[in-house]
Amino acid sequence: MTTPPGKTVLDKSELGLRLRSARQALNLTLAELAELSQVSVASISKAERGLLALSYEKFAALAAALKLDLSMLFGDAPGGFEAGSAVVTRSEEVVEYKSERYLYGMLATKVAAKKMTPMIGRVEARSVLRPGEFSKHPGEEFIFVLDGVLEMHFADGRVARLEKHDSIYFDSGLGHLYVNGGDEGAQILVVCCNDAKDGGLQELA
Repeated sequence: MTTPPGKTVLDKSELGLRLRSARQALNLTLAELAELSQVSVASISKAERGLLALSYEKFAALAAALKLDLSMLFGDAPGGFEAGSAVVTRSEEVVEYKSERYLYGMLATKVAAKKMTPMIGRVEARSVLRPGEFSKHPGEEFIFVLDGVLEMHFADGRVARLEKHDSIYFDSGLGHLYVNGGDEGAQILVVCCNDAKDGGLQELA
């Protein structure tokens, strides 16, 4: 997924500054935020200094601990969503963020407190992590393959191979990992349904 002219790219340094500002606004230490989010102090510290590209799972956990909608990290002063609302995201308004394994395109960043987190992504990584490193989080997840081949690896040993226009819906609490299954990177649409019990902020890996 190449970045068209004018599209916003949020690099790890900028995200780190936003995380640090949000933490300091709540007068939380690194250790306190680590306890609340279950993300290690080392990871938070490196992320705040722009030395680490966080996975979606980790920045979603940090956003929840900081009582922020993800849109507050990826967008600028998002508004609420009321009955009868309709919010359009133009292609040039997509906010892109590259983690160590995936490229995310965050959608609907103008809307805070969403019940769903929609994203587009490009998966180029081909290696499979150990089961203990698989991503998992509260809620449910839907993936639609726009182009290429995606392999969904689950911590229980299951593998689902998805080709163009195939889709999968699964429990996000099951350890999972996106792996590129073709010669080119897989382009995907991801929609994460937030767990209402956790107040709505949850996970692409």
